[in-house]
Amino acid sequence: MEIPRKIVSHYFAQAVFLLRLLSVRKARMQATELARERDSLNSQVENLRSELAETKREVALVRRSVVEEKQSLEQRLDEERRAKERVRHQLDARMDELSKRKSKFVCI
Repeated sequence: MEIPRKIVSHYFAQAVFLLRLLSVRKARMQATELARERDSLNSQVENLRSELAETKREVALVRRSVVEEKQSLEQRLDEERRAKERVRHQLDARMDELSKRKSKFVCI
């Protein structure tokens, strides 16, 4: 007994339709999964950008702090050098004074 061609053709068409429908469903599911993954990756990118911006701000603050500390230390060093120079001048003046006294004392 042979199945009529019309029935075979009908079932074949239904099978093709169902396969295409399954392919469309599978493609939609894959597209949905890819969209979720894309959204997750976009979120990660935004988080990383925020972290990078914060890290850059921190680096700028640290650099500024280092520059300020360096300037402060340089000023202190300059002040110490000037104080040392004043003390040296005072010592030289006292030595000159003592030297003059000695020469006066020796002359007497």
